[in-house]
Amino acid sequence: MTRRSAKRHALRAPAAPPARVTPLARLHAIRHRYGAAETTEKLDLIARLERHPPRSARGLSAYHDDLLFLRAFPDDLRILMAAARGLEHTSRRVRALAPSQRRQLDDTGMAGTSTRHAFAFGITRWLVEQGEDADIDWPSFEHPDRLDPLLRLTLTQAEADAFDSGEVSTREWLAQARRGSRSSAAAWLARSRGRARPPVGTPDDAVVRLLYESLDIPLRWRLTTGRSTSGNVVAGLTPAFRTAMRPAPADPVALIDTPLPTIDRLPPREAARWLDASRAALAVRCREVHAITYANLDEVYRADLGDGTAVCLIGAARTDRLTLEANYGYVLFSNGVPVGYGGVTPLAAQANTGVNVFDAFRHAEAAMLFAQALRAFRTLFGVTRFVVNPYQFGAGNDEALASGAFWFYDRLGFRPVDAAVEALAARERGRRAASRTHRTSPSTLRRLAAGDLVLELPGASAAPLFEERWLVTLARAVTDTLAAPDATARLRRRDEHLDAVAAAVALRRWRSSDRETRFGVERLAPVVALVLDEVAGWPAAERRALVRLFKAKGGAQERDFSVASRASHRLWAALRRFCLSAESPAAKSPTA
Repeated sequence: MTRRSAKRHALRAPAAPPARVTPLARLHAIRHRYGAAETTEKLDLIARLERHPPRSARGLSAYHDDLLFLRAFPDDLRILMAAARGLEHTSRRVRALAPSQRRQLDDTGMAGTSTRHAFAFGITRWLVEQGEDADIDWPSFEHPDRLDPLLRLTLTQAEADAFDSGEVSTREWLAQARRGSRSSAAAWLARSRGRARPPVGTPDDAVVRLLYESLDIPLRWRLTTGRSTSGNVVAGLTPAFRTAMRPAPADPVALIDTPLPTIDRLPPREAARWLDASRAALAVRCREVHAITYANLDEVYRADLGDGTAVCLIGAARTDRLTLEANYGYVLFSNGVPVGYGGVTPLAAQANTGVNVFDAFRHAEAAMLFAQALRAFRTLFGVTRFVVNPYQFGAGNDEALASGAFWFYDRLGFRPVDAAVEALAARERGRRAASRTHRTSPSTLRRLAAGDLVLELPGASAAPLFEERWLVTLARAVTDTLAAPDATARLRRRDEHLDAVAAAVALRRWRSSDRETRFGVERLAPVVALVLDEVAGWPAAERRALVRLFKAKGGAQERDFSVASRASHRLWAALRRFCLSAESPAAKSPTA
């Protein structure tokens, strides 16, 4: 054979056979495709995987995620039921793994695993009230004696000699103190006293919470099916079936600006169901949103977002409300399955927000879901501008950088506030448009995360952007105005400011007024005092409106405050002028 013919023969050599695609890989590849053939294939793949489930932590986790996806976005009832049955077997399959493999699944939220986390006091108490198997994770608690200040709140003087002797460890004392009780150490620390009148000497809940949350007490929560990701579903809903995943909206602004026909504020029992599912969805994944941890059961909203999806929006308890912002957390659901979460804080005519889609549901319809959630927020609060802080898309957040979160928000119409950053973004948009294979480098994504993103709706120009940093400016200014030689004098000065603001708005005897108004004055008046000279000169009608704003801040639903705040144009203009003045070079100079 000549060299030339040998070369020609080599070119004709048969290609290597294609790599075998495993049932697990195939299920993942087609889980978001819909059609009669795909449905039949999914059912066959699930049946095969049920007969021969993955035997590694990685494989079992991947299969679990695909079942969760199919439970949330099913083709039909057969797929939904097959996915649900598969999820029910999760705990048994986890137990069948080798111990080293089982440990790799901790903090995934799967049934049969453990979640280890230093939860907020509110979540610890909720776990106790739910009867969950959660206790202090003693092996990972390096300094248990840090509990001592918390334990001293219930200590009698007669016990002090033993407690202080050093002969009894903190853990031993706690075990002795709850002898005869079946409750865990965590339950002993966090159990609510309920409505019953507490015994004399019972520590105040606020003090217990403050101490508890200063200690970073690690808990181990052993997950059964109910609250795990494997079984945490809002039951009793009419299932919705899919023929396709919804793409990102072609015109996000038009969609978001279109009011939803209805948004329901849920009655207490129904609110509790959705709140429990929302808390569990976050807690099993070692995540928390403050307004969901410390929630107002009288302010839980549910909005239908189409095709079986919904957003559950949860307001913060009165005592956990912010000053100028209203505070809400939310969880996104599909067919009752939690698929993502975030927060939204209305501030005048704008709202700070962001979204995080759980790993099992990535690359689904996140853009449409978030756009619909923004539509719900627009409907509820009437805001015309949404703001996303840099952390959400990469500043100090490697996960957001890796996912290219900047482009997720960009696709929905969010744009950088900073002109230089927007110029960089425009250049990158051009490169992406010119080449479908172009990938923005990590260094460029970090530069794009140098400031806020803003999405403006029709009417946004009527209310200038209130810079988020000004909240810090105002808070520091309040500290300056309350400066005093000691704590007692500081509190006295605070009271003087509250009284001065109340007098300026003709709110006589405010300390004996209704609870809502008192709360609102205490929350808002220290900030209003910064612009008191202006407020005193307002027309009587606008000062009366400020009194209504105080009352709304302490009302049953903080949405009333958000709506009233949006209409308080004169107050926001005064605060804006104050902040601009505080940031001026003259104000910052040492001689100012």
